[in-house]
Amino acid sequence: MITLKNPILVSISAVVLISLSACSGLSGSIPIQTQTSQSKDAEDFASSEKTISENLQPIVPDDNPEPIAVQQVVEKAPEEPEFWQKIRDGYQLDLSDLPLKVQKQRDWYLENPNYLRIVFKRAEPFIFYVADQLDTAGLPLELVFLPIIESTYDPLAYSPSHAAGLWQFIPSTARQFGLERDRWYDGRRDVVQSTEAAITYLSYLHRRFDGDWLLALAAYNSGEGFVSKSIRRNLREGKPTDFWNVKLPRETRNYVPQLLALASIISDPKKYNVTLPEIPFEPYFTSVQVNHQIALSTIIDVSGVSPSLFTQLNAAYRRSITPPEGSYQILLPRANAKDFRHFINTTNPRTWIPHKEYIIASGDTLSHIALRFNVPVSSIKKRNGLLGDRLTIGNTLYIPEGDGEAMVVPKIMRYKTISHIVTSGDTLSSLAVKYGTSVRDLRAQNGLNSELIRIGQALDILVPSASTKSTKLRRLFYTVKSGDSLYLIAKKFSLLISDITRWNKISREEYLQPGQKLTLFINPRII
Repeated sequence: MITLKNPILVSISAVVLISLSACSGLSGSIPIQTQTSQSKDAEDFASSEKTISENLQPIVPDDNPEPIAVQQVVEKAPEEPEFWQKIRDGYQLDLSDLPLKVQKQRDWYLENPNYLRIVFKRAEPFIFYVADQLDTAGLPLELVFLPIIESTYDPLAYSPSHAAGLWQFIPSTARQFGLERDRWYDGRRDVVQSTEAAITYLSYLHRRFDGDWLLALAAYNSGEGFVSKSIRRNLREGKPTDFWNVKLPRETRNYVPQLLALASIISDPKKYNVTLPEIPFEPYFTSVQVNHQIALSTIIDVSGVSPSLFTQLNAAYRRSITPPEGSYQILLPRANAKDFRHFINTTNPRTWIPHKEYIIASGDTLSHIALRFNVPVSSIKKRNGLLGDRLTIGNTLYIPEGDGEAMVVPKIMRYKTISHIVTSGDTLSSLAVKYGTSVRDLRAQNGLNSELIRIGQALDILVPSASTKSTKLRRLFYTVKSGDSLYLIAKKFSLLISDITRWNKISREEYLQPGQKLTLFINPRII
């Protein structure tokens, strides 16, 4: 975990002022020795122990019946450093005398504050974890901005070159660094596994290029072979071999300046008039190990996590249920993990994925049952814990309902800057409505001191480059039938139990009565 590399001096002083009512004024001060401590809590970035002043008792001389008034003044200890200061404390790259290319990239960020707001908001569930892992590995904490450049901290990001995840691993590099991928799971989108692989890869590149982080970053983007070839060419021609002088693809020439520009802004946000979001000094998520196959919808429902957040945290799972073999980690916000742990410790794993129940009749065989329900014999045996093919008449078999649908991944809003030429009748208010932004953002993006614009003026406007059309939902009044439960109704209409209870203001524990009316909002295509 991240430890405090530059311990904070915590100084607490106390001055004891003593006044004798019958005598002339007497004052004195007792200095409290300064103590310095280093954080011992691996859960926090830095939590310095605070020296607590002793409880000084007033001295009452035997010959003085009047008590001595004691005033104890204790300086308030400084608060522990904010998250961003911890990042700055872990900087290792040289941010002095940055080239014009970096300055231009920095200007772009400053002219597009909405972009920074969006990416930092998206980074919130992951950035503490990434920073913690980088610090543990001894890597520069500027690298915490690398997923912004690679994926805008979107674990579902996918590029035309088939790179995926926060760290944008292509399939060949993913295999090289142990990230598995099959029809069930893609390790490139696993936040924990991909971060470990990225740290291993970056550490290797740092050694490969003799401790030059800029060349290592260039190789991470364009490949170590390309960078090595460029270095050899410059050596033959007697030219410098640093990042700024070797021949690189255009994308890579912009890639490193983007990271340096971000790091320079974070190094002094007040200088650049940037307000950074508050990031808690604690992990956002925790992992829960699951040793049996489970439907992701069950986890969402039990834990109470929103589907979109769950998908972001568990983007590695490619189907609606976890893989059938092995153990897997489910990432949940820490506040939501307790209910899910209780669920997996107190319920039968056979009920964790959708199933039918079948009562074994005379003449039944596993092969006939498997053929009837169109599922493999092996799946029936695994689901029911059968070691052989022998069946007992009257026993109930759990029949798994397939291997889960492919996960439908929601699109994450991406942004691009367009240029709008002001025409007659345009106002900042009308443009804000037209482009789905705000007057405040338009003014900030274009450095406007007022809402006055002129015809022919070019305005930069940050707009979504991809969006998802929302499905129109249909309101349905459902009459509860005998045998119905919240679980069965939610399953029938592809809803969450939490949504049904919220819409109808009922409790999860409440028994449904036949004839009871429920209001449901459903996708009309499922009925």
